[in-house]
Amino acid sequence: MKIQKQIQTRAEILKEFSDAYDARFFKTLSEPARIQILSYLILNGRSDIASITESMPQDRSVVSRHLNQMHAIGMLCCEKETRHMYYSIDAQVFIDKLERFLTQIKKCISVCCPPDCCSKKR
Repeated sequence: MKIQKQIQTRAEILKEFSDAYDARFFKTLSEPARIQILSYLILNGRSDIASITESMPQDRSVVSRHLNQMHAIGMLCCEKETRHMYYSIDAQVFIDKLERFLTQIKKCISVCCPPDCCSKKR
């Protein structure tokens, strides 16, 4: 009965972990050009596409596509002023997604991987 309860607990934690994993968010972070865009926005703050494109080797259309994908998943805020679109990092969404994922990782590790499980292998 105790083993059955442990399996059920692990299954519940795995489900929570799967729910917390946002594949689109992490896939977006796996593209080097998008990391360049994030780096640019971290250094320069809110910027329009022309400014961002000047610092990147990609064509404007490619940068625009990346910005649209990053905006679609909530990673970036986008505001239109006159004829210009300005982008900035949506810090709260970014932090919330990472914290939720990290919380679930910690839960999984606490159940499946006790602190001393690998100490003999080091």
